[in-house]
Amino acid sequence: MSDSGTSAGKWAAILSAPILSLVAFVVSYYLDPLNFAGHQAVAAIPAFLLSIIILLIGHLINSTHELHQTSIHSDRIYEAIKDYLHVTKVGSPEKAQSYINSRLPAVREAQNTSFNLEDESERANEKFYETDTYDETLKQVTYHACRNLIWKDIGDALALPRLRAFQRAANELSKSKRHGYRFRLIAHQEPQINFIILEYLDGEREVLFNWDFRGIGQDPTVLISRDKQIVDMFSIHFAQLWRRSSEDHDNHPTKSTSTK
Repeated sequence: MSDSGTSAGKWAAILSAPILSLVAFVVSYYLDPLNFAGHQAVAAIPAFLLSIIILLIGHLINSTHELHQTSIHSDRIYEAIKDYLHVTKVGSPEKAQSYINSRLPAVREAQNTSFNLEDESERANEKFYETDTYDETLKQVTYHACRNLIWKDIGDALALPRLRAFQRAANELSKSKRHGYRFRLIAHQEPQINFIILEYLDGEREVLFNWDFRGIGQDPTVLISRDKQIVDMFSIHFAQLWRRSSEDHDNHPTKSTSTK
């Protein structure tokens, strides 16, 4: 389908709910099913309520459709990249995190995302966030962030307690409270791709992705690529998310360095 056809279909879906809502109001008002004859102001109330209900239903249908389309788009990205020759398998998220921990002394900057959906959070905790490997990550990241590592996290409400734990640990370890750990928050209703970009001291970069616990009964296999085009694609996406995200205003502000 052409871009013009897709755009027309999108606008038709967006405008259909308000149009149906308006039609429902007019029809209900003039047919007066509750027999409010002679009381036009009162007759408008059920007509107005009916139009609002139709508008909400239309909005819900459109939101569900957009969510489904976003999920399909993400799946297509995964499948396209998986078939690319410059992508290799690392293994489970815990194994991939062990790899990252071992590489931190040579890493200059890390750009990481931490997004989860409610129905996947329990499995993600069991297989990743509540493991000894992740506990070691907290120690390693904060240790190197107090030296020469810049680590940027973008997370959601489910990730907030973990991100604050990293921030506190870095603050406590750095007596001057100047370190390279920073995080921001983003509100999202649609699934987001989890990935981490590592930039090494020699300028080389790599991206690890496919961390998401979204397959029922199937845990993810993390993939890695050093291909410039793939890394650049994720880098641009991270920059866009960072601009859309906000600081943790509920926490006391802390100083952090960025020598980027």
